[in-house]
Amino acid sequence: MDDIKIIDLFFARSELAIEALDGKYGAICHNLSRSILKDQQDAEECVNDAYLGAWNAIPPVHPNPLLSYIVKIVRNISLKIYWRKEAAK
Repeated sequence: MDDIKIIDLFFARSELAIEALDGKYGAICHNLSRSILKDQQDAEECVNDAYLGAWNAIPPVHPNPLLSYIVKIVRNISLKIYWRKEAAK
């Protein structure tokens, strides 16, 4: 499915949008988060939080390109978790 159709699903508030986003860019998002956090469970949680963030943000926003938009969200959430863990040490 192409990015325009995925964004249209978000605008239609269809839950298929999350499935399509995960199917197309899920591996990239998981790899990015895992490389930052070095923890599979934290990476999974960050990606899920990023999907929720995209769900809440996309209806007023029309991201172009979608990949860089979702990767930016994943990166920011992963870095917040990373710095929180480092500060606890």
